[in-house]
Amino acid sequence: MLIIFDLDDTLVDTSNTLLPHLLKIALEKMCAKGLEVSDFEKTYEMMLRINRSSLTSRHGLKEFLEIRGADQSFLDVGLEVIYERPPFEGGIQPVEGAKEILSYCARNHQLALVTIGQEIVQRKKLMLAGIDSQIFSQIFVCSKRDKKPYYKKLIEELGFTAGQVIVCGDRISIDLAPAKDLGCKTVHFKWGRGLGNTGLKRDVDYTILHLRELKTIIMRENDKE
Repeated sequence: MLIIFDLDDTLVDTSNTLLPHLLKIALEKMCAKGLEVSDFEKTYEMMLRINRSSLTSRHGLKEFLEIRGADQSFLDVGLEVIYERPPFEGGIQPVEGAKEILSYCARNHQLALVTIGQEIVQRKKLMLAGIDSQIFSQIFVCSKRDKKPYYKKLIEELGFTAGQVIVCGDRISIDLAPAKDLGCKTVHFKWGRGLGNTGLKRDVDYTILHLRELKTIIMRENDKE
């Protein structure tokens, strides 16, 4: 069986251990560029609330600036901090149970990683979270939010059928819907952004609240083969 993981808020705890730090720096840089803020801490809390309910940080920053009636030129300032050159001084941690479930899955299955972002940034997240990249047969970092071609390529190159593939991610529309279209089994991990409304229920075969629950799903799918 091939098990494909997302990275952010699936294996690394981006929403809780990295994003708050990055959003504060983004706000500081936007203020330095001229964004008018009367109370920094209240504005920062507002930014955090909006981000928590947004599909991506890009969506969250854009909504934040629109609510404040600010020029969208500030968007590029914030996006550079979060996506292009994020400072990792605040650290980043793996999601609870991530390293354990990867070790368990790797005993009898092939693993792959498909994530969205900048190659150097995403690989650094893996390293800082203490996740060994060598555990994955393939790692694909997409520059666009379309994972379907990468899923298809993995299935073909590694010699699996879609029915032999499980895809686990936190955002239904981005991580799971493309996999469901191909006929893969999908696992919605309700963590970080996955706690919100991120897509359609029809694209989800299983829902989990902890990564250890993947063990039961894998055994169940193995029994079907």
